Amino acid sequence: MTTEDKKLLAEIKNIKKNGDKIYEAQAAERTAYFKNPANSENLLKARLSISIAKMMHEARISVGLTQQELATKLNTRQSYIAEVEKGKRNITVETLERYAVACGRHVELKMV
Repeated sequence: MTTEDKKLLAEIKNIKKNGDKIYEAQAAERTAYFKNPANSENLLKARLSISIAKMMHEARISVGLTQQELATKLNTRQSYIAEVEKGKRNITVETLERYAVACGRHVELKMV
């Protein structure tokens, strides 16, 4: 076993030993963020973006289109489709409708 292998093995053992502590600290930070009322608007926006992105992804997959095929239909880039489906890019209702039509669907909005 080389010196590099030994160093790597020691590093892995250290991560395994301290991994739970790191995870617990991160989990506590997330919990505090979610419970803080000051973050409620950000969380609402994130949930909405994730929900829309998930619906879009599922619609595309249900008709067997790749991101590239859908991008071609919409005359856009595959990277744009990827960003939209990850919830990293805001889109207009018009773009959402074009996306839906390309997947054989339509958009129905409700305020509840």
